[in-house]
Amino acid sequence: MRLTELRLSPELAQWRREIRDFLAAEMASDNVAEHVDPTDLTGLDLDFERRHQMEAANRDMLAVSLPVADGGGGRSRAWKHVYDLEAAFHGAPSIDTGVTLCGSVLTRFGSQAQKNQWLAPMVSGEILGAIAYSEAGAGNDLAAISTTGVRDSGGWVLAGTKSHVTGAHKADVAVVLAVTDPKGSARSSMTMFLVPLDAPGVDVKRRPTINHWTLGEINLLQVRLGDDCVLGEVGEGWSQVMAAVAAERGSLAHYGWIEQWLQRLPAGVSPPERARLHAAAARVRAFCQRLIDFEEAGRPIGYEASVVKVASTELLQDIARTALSSAGQDEAEWTPMAEDGPPYAYDALEAIHPSLSVGANETHRDMIASELLNRDLSAAAPPAATPNDPVLSACAEQAAQARQVLALTAQHALRRPLYGKQVGDFQAARHRFVDMAIAVEAMELTAAEAALSPAGAQHDYLVSAAKVAANEALLDVLAGAHQLHGADGYYDDHYLATFTRRAWAAQARGGSTAEHLDRLARLTE
Repeated sequence: MRLTELRLSPELAQWRREIRDFLAAEMASDNVAEHVDPTDLTGLDLDFERRHQMEAANRDMLAVSLPVADGGGGRSRAWKHVYDLEAAFHGAPSIDTGVTLCGSVLTRFGSQAQKNQWLAPMVSGEILGAIAYSEAGAGNDLAAISTTGVRDSGGWVLAGTKSHVTGAHKADVAVVLAVTDPKGSARSSMTMFLVPLDAPGVDVKRRPTINHWTLGEINLLQVRLGDDCVLGEVGEGWSQVMAAVAAERGSLAHYGWIEQWLQRLPAGVSPPERARLHAAAARVRAFCQRLIDFEEAGRPIGYEASVVKVASTELLQDIARTALSSAGQDEAEWTPMAEDGPPYAYDALEAIHPSLSVGANETHRDMIASELLNRDLSAAAPPAATPNDPVLSACAEQAAQARQVLALTAQHALRRPLYGKQVGDFQAARHRFVDMAIAVEAMELTAAEAALSPAGAQHDYLVSAAKVAANEALLDVLAGAHQLHGADGYYDDHYLATFTRRAWAAQARGGSTAEHLDRLARLTE
C-alpha cells in the first residue's frame, strides 16, 4: 500500500489491484528496453503503444467509463480516473488514447456511422486519435481561431493550421474545430469536423519541445470533406468543445506522476523537504478524492476539476525543482524518458507542460473565480467527526476560521473601489483570492480524509499532513486577505486583527508544523 493512495470502494480497489498487476508486467524493463523513442511524449515507440493499448482494451480497461452502447464498461469516470492515475505512475502509454482524447465528443455528438468508423476501433485500441482545437495565434482563446470550414458542393473545404496537437504524427483521425460562420458570434460560428489525417491536403509536421518529444502542427490545405465528417451540429462547435475540455481537465494522471516522483526523490533531498512535499501531496490527494467521490455519486463536476489540475500540476513543478536542486552532479544529467539514467533534469523540464496543457493554470484560476464568487462561501461541508483527536479538532477549528476569512474577503475586500472599478475586477486580485479558496478547501478536505482513514501508517501520515496544511494554509489565507483588504485590515479594530492573532496562537495547538513535518519525515523514510 502506498501512503499516498486514494480511498476507494471495495470494488474499485479490487480493480485498481488488477490494473497495477497488469501495468507492472507490461512496463517491466525487459519489455520496454527495445521500444524507447524519446521523440514521442510517451517515451516509447508506436509498435509498443498500439500493442499495449490493444492489450488494455482486451482487459476492458481502455474504455471503462464509456457507455455500454458504445462498447465501453459503463462505469463512472472515477474508474477512468483510477486507470489514468496508475498508468501515469507506471509510465504506461495508455493515457492520451483515442478514447481519452476523442471518446467523449464521439459518444455525445457522433452519429452511429461515425461511432462505427472511428469510436469502435479506438475502444479496441486499434487506432489513435487527436484533438486539434488550438492555433498558434489563439492559444487558450478558442474564440480567436482562424481555421475555416467553407461549404462547397457536396461538403466542406477546410483551410488553416492547428498547433500544439498531442500525438498528431501517429493519429489516424483528428477532431478539428473550424469557423463555419465568420459573421456569427464565437458561440455560434464554429463547427467540429472529423478529419482523417491521411486525407488529401492534410500535412502533419512535428515540432520538438524543450524535452525533445514532439507536438504536432496540422496544416489543412483546402481539405475536402463530406457532410458525414461534421461532428455534431453545424454551428455548435463552441458548446461541444467546452463539454469536451471540461471532461479532459479532470484527469488524475498528474497525481500518478506525483506519487511516482515522490518515490524516486534523490538522496540529497533533506527529510524536512521530503516531508513538506508529502504534506502538499496529501492536499492534492484530498482534491483528487473529492473528484472520485463526486463521480461515483453522480454529482456534477465544475470548478473542482480545475482545482485538481492547478494544485497537482504546480506540485509537480515543486517536486521537480526540489529534486533537481538536491541531486548530485552525476544525477543532474538529462536523460530521455524510458531510458536508464537519472530522471531529474527531464522531470524539471517536463513539469512545465502539464500546467499549460488543457488550458494554462491561470485560465483555470479565472474559471474557478467565476464559479466561486457566485456562491455562498460561508457554507462548507460539515467536518468529519474527530472524537478524542486533539490534532484533527485543532485542524477543524483552523479551517472554520479560514472559511470565515474567505467569505468576509469576498463580501468586503473584493468589492472595495479601486481605480474606478472594484478590487475583484482585477485578475491579480481574483487569482490571489482563488489561491486563498484552494487553501481553505485543502484544510477542510485533508482533515476530513484523515478522520475517515482507519488506524495505521496512512492515518498517521494524513493526520500530520492535515495539521501542516492547517497551520500553513491558515497563514496563507490571512496573508492574502490582508493584501486584498489593504491598510484597513491592519488596524486593531478591524475584524482581520482578531483572526490574525488567533491564527498565530493556533499554530502549536495539536502540534507545531515542525513537529508534524518531523513525523512525516519518519513515516516516509
